[in-house]
Amino acid sequence: MGERALDAIAGIVFVIIILGLEYLHVDIGLAKPFFWVFAILFHAHVFGKHIAPNRSWGITFIFGLLLLVAAQSVIQTIWFYAGGALGHLSDAWSLAIAIAISHITGLKTEHSVTFQSTLSATTPIKWTPQTKIMAGILLAAALGGAVFVVYGAYLGQTMDSIRTPWPLLPHGTLIAIALLWMCAALSAIFIGSGAFTAVHSFLAMGSTLSIAPLIYKIGYGFDGFLHQAGEQIILKTGFLNPKPYYYVGQYVFTTWLARMAELPLDSIDRWLVPVVAAFALPASVLISLNEDDWKGGAALGLALFPLGMFVATTPQGLATILGISAVILGMGARKQNIQFGASLWLGLWSMTIHPLAGIPLLILTTALYIMGDREGWIKHIAWPMAVISGLAIPFVFYLASRFTGTISIDWNLNQILNLDIWINELSRLAPWLGNKFVLWPAWSSLVNLSLPAIGLVASIFSFILLKKNDRLATLVLLISSLSLFAGSILLRNAGDFTFLIQYERGDYADRLWQIAIYVILLAGLPAIGLLIKRVRAQVPVFSAVVIILLGTVGAANAYNALPRHDAVQASRGWSTGKANLQAVRWIDQYAKGQAYTVLANQSVSAAAVKEFGFKRYNNDIFFYPIPTGGPLYEVYLKVTYEDQSLDTIKDAGQLGGTDLVFVVINDYWWKAPELNESLSEIADHEWSIENDKVKIYVFNLP
Repeated sequence: MGERALDAIAGIVFVIIILGLEYLHVDIGLAKPFFWVFAILFHAHVFGKHIAPNRSWGITFIFGLLLLVAAQSVIQTIWFYAGGALGHLSDAWSLAIAIAISHITGLKTEHSVTFQSTLSATTPIKWTPQTKIMAGILLAAALGGAVFVVYGAYLGQTMDSIRTPWPLLPHGTLIAIALLWMCAALSAIFIGSGAFTAVHSFLAMGSTLSIAPLIYKIGYGFDGFLHQAGEQIILKTGFLNPKPYYYVGQYVFTTWLARMAELPLDSIDRWLVPVVAAFALPASVLISLNEDDWKGGAALGLALFPLGMFVATTPQGLATILGISAVILGMGARKQNIQFGASLWLGLWSMTIHPLAGIPLLILTTALYIMGDREGWIKHIAWPMAVISGLAIPFVFYLASRFTGTISIDWNLNQILNLDIWINELSRLAPWLGNKFVLWPAWSSLVNLSLPAIGLVASIFSFILLKKNDRLATLVLLISSLSLFAGSILLRNAGDFTFLIQYERGDYADRLWQIAIYVILLAGLPAIGLLIKRVRAQVPVFSAVVIILLGTVGAANAYNALPRHDAVQASRGWSTGKANLQAVRWIDQYAKGQAYTVLANQSVSAAAVKEFGFKRYNNDIFFYPIPTGGPLYEVYLKVTYEDQSLDTIKDAGQLGGTDLVFVVINDYWWKAPELNESLSEIADHEWSIENDKVKIYVFNLP
């Protein structure tokens, strides 16, 4: 009996036992979780070896696990929208179907034949004693640098409100990150091993992305607290009403992992996107490209990738990293190095998490696959698909605002024909920074501004230097990126997102712009690889310049990934601190069960969501201001900027449907002394937290 038949029989046995245990309610104690874990690990191996035959079992197993989870999460999402409760029954069915999918992927065999012929054309790495010694030195240096960054972040962790984490980190942190990318460059140039370079890229990205989860003990940003509150409801009840139109692809996974591994949701959310991003990008390149491609050092181009979207877990960040990984895998599927199913499942999972990233990247992935080594008319479909990938999101927003009534957008389509707008927007592609006389902050900002131009130049060189089929794939990526830039411009100028607060109305356009940057950098990866290949034959001085440049670019991207407060860029946001948590607890205790409304800033509202979840609404008004918009937040802005009067406080009470209103003022607010004086004169009671770090004013309205 063949290996495939044995795998299939094992899969049937696993499915029968998993579903039988749930429907018969058989209690086998601790044996059940061990059985589930074994089923998952076995089929991760099956999925991986079917998707990428003849690759190393280590990389295919880990990627098989990711794909198995992707398939299961897509099935769980369908279950959720069909009205089923998320729980042990949905876990059993989704795992059973994912197991079946892992076997279905192995039905085709022609991929392994093509891939084997490709492998035989590559030249193996010659591990001479000198190469081994150098590889050992580089790996030791990289491990030392990664430990320095991670341990420094651990020592710098805080529960205070901060604007930027960089002052809390050791002074050599950015130097260590630069050295990590320099080790990756040295590995690509002098070692030439794909797996070895992937390890260096993982260490560089992983250490950078570990800073925020370690530094911010309470949590980073605001959106994560909202998502955790929604996930907690699903974990407890199996439902979330009203059903969101997106985000569910993340929610079903985090709640499944919390049930399966008995891990706290806040720990899962803290590390999910940083871990997936650090692993998925290097691994996707490794599994997609041939060894010869890696000898060109294409993975080193990951040093150019901005990481700000991946330092904390949000659906947008998770969907983007999965979608970008799907595109990279699509490059391998185009050459038939791996099966298209790998790209498809990651792309579908991305779309269930956040359509803004998932839709365009899944369309692009499919276009790359169609543009593969094929003959006939079908490959020409790739060109319109590349254009559609960038314009799909504006079109979806237009349809949603016109026909569903779920969102309010004021469209001015005449702006599409305004040439000045297009010229002004496209000028953002030019890396211009003005006169700044602060070296490192200016360099970091210049790198950030230069990424689109670097990607454009690199993609043009990729198109010129590559062979015909690879050249066409690069052109598909380039067209898609330009279309994404155009889609971002349309969202920014032709649509006014009136359902969002004023300073957030450009967020969707900014996110699409960021995705366009990732895609254009992907188009330029072959040029980076070819550059590294040429560097090997150059004089040592030229090699040193390239290595140092890549190191400083990688460090600059790390610096830009987290909030900055320097002479070039000043962060205005403050993290949620322990004083904010104490404030929301004090307010709830003071109310003694009475309904109340609070006017506070984003950090305090985040603390309330963390402590109480979605505790109370008055119609659709949450009892704390949510800074994505809404009338209560408008009242908070009126209190802090314009009118500190009882009439304004009464407006808040009417919105919240309460006679008890609290106003919270943090000491870092520039108008805090003035506001404290004004509010103190009209408040019924006031309270101070941590030596006036937070002031609370109580209003008992008549």
